[in-house]
Amino acid sequence: MAAEAKELGGSGLPDLESGLRDLHPRNSTVSAGDGIGSMISSSNSSIMGEEVDPNEEEWGPGHPCFPHMNPHVPLESPEYTSTRVIRIKRDWMLKGDLAPTFSNLYPEILDPAGLSEQEFRRVIDKVNAEVAPAFDPYNPRNLLDGVLGAATGWLWDDLGFTGAKSRLNSLEKWIENWNLEMEKSMGAEDAGASPRIISLRRTGYTTLDIQIPDPEIAEAPSTSADDASAAFSPVMAAA
Repeated sequence: MAAEAKELGGSGLPDLESGLRDLHPRNSTVSAGDGIGSMISSSNSSIMGEEVDPNEEEWGPGHPCFPHMNPHVPLESPEYTSTRVIRIKRDWMLKGDLAPTFSNLYPEILDPAGLSEQEFRRVIDKVNAEVAPAFDPYNPRNLLDGVLGAATGWLWDDLGFTGAKSRLNSLEKWIENWNLEMEKSMGAEDAGASPRIISLRRTGYTTLDIQIPDPEIAEAPSTSADDASAAFSPVMAAA
């Protein structure tokens, strides 16, 4: 009691100049070296500490070989059920967002459909070589067309004299001729029996869609975790 009174001062009030004293210090059970948790072992580890292969892609719509439903044909047509679409994604490393260029990563599912890797890369090189200068705003021809369009009240653009329109029109004709050549080379009487490049205007130059016969690949089975969660669903628990 005497010691406590000494700390409180002669008047019985706490000594404000000495500051507040922590009468019940909290002792931490975590050592200073441990920190807030273990560090991730490598750059390929997930936040849960599991090793993740950066090159491994799960089977689904994002996979390069995934056969999508064909949105370019009517739903009632036979091609809707007998054909699928392989989508070639944009390659942002070539021109960034200045021009829509496409990846030359070969989907191996095209090989059984009749489109070899060599022919696929030739198609990608042709498409990229045409769309890159057509959409590049710093292309000298595009700069000249912009000046002429402004000088003529955009009549230059309406008449189709711009270099971008002429390049894209020639590319669409090349795609049509390529589709006809593939049908003749494969001797396919059915329109959906041979590989076919969908017009880039239909996809808005966001993807390069290649129509192929339905490979009849089943979707990925559900995981055991999904099955377990379905087995112990709230509906079954209530029952």
